[in-house]
Amino acid sequence: MRIFLPILALLILSITFQGCNSPSFNSSDKDLAKVDSLFLGFYLGMAQKDFFDGCTELNRQQKLTQGSGGTTSVEHKIKGTYGGDVSMRFFPTFIKKEMYEMPVTYTYDSWAPWNKEYSSAALLPKILESYKATYGDEFKVVNDRYRGNIYYRMDGKRRINLFIKDEQFVQAIFTDMEVEERLKVEFEKSQSQKPVN
Repeated sequence: MRIFLPILALLILSITFQGCNSPSFNSSDKDLAKVDSLFLGFYLGMAQKDFFDGCTELNRQQKLTQGSGGTTSVEHKIKGTYGGDVSMRFFPTFIKKEMYEMPVTYTYDSWAPWNKEYSSAALLPKILESYKATYGDEFKVVNDRYRGNIYYRMDGKRRINLFIKDEQFVQAIFTDMEVEERLKVEFEKSQSQKPVN
């Protein structure tokens, strides 16, 4: 019993400190509502039907068109903001008919392999500054051996990753971390229930 009490006390302290440092502990409900937002009125957890209805309305307003990927790509033109016209293309991943992840690519319309001023390396710093102005300054960077520098920000349930995809495209990925964690737990549970041969 004497050994059990100090372990219990340490466990309670550990949970308390983790809880106090979590983004949700330090955020009001109003703040948490903000951190699911993406762009153009889209947000993580958005119903699939609402996404398509929103795209239809933005298309009617001539803010969106169908992208080069057919029915699985939406395109938004950004004119003049980044020193040249940029195509922003996106299409979400849905889990249980709710938006879980939103991959986005950016490319200069004038991109060509010989036009270094319109390369993804030239575009990334401009997109990053725009993201800092929109989503907050606190982007951190980690070096990935395959993708190079990945700029990321986590707040509430939203994670943003921003990196160079290739010579032409800058890639952003918005992810609902609550759904990601749930999927991970479900996957691990399914793996543990598989019969061993």
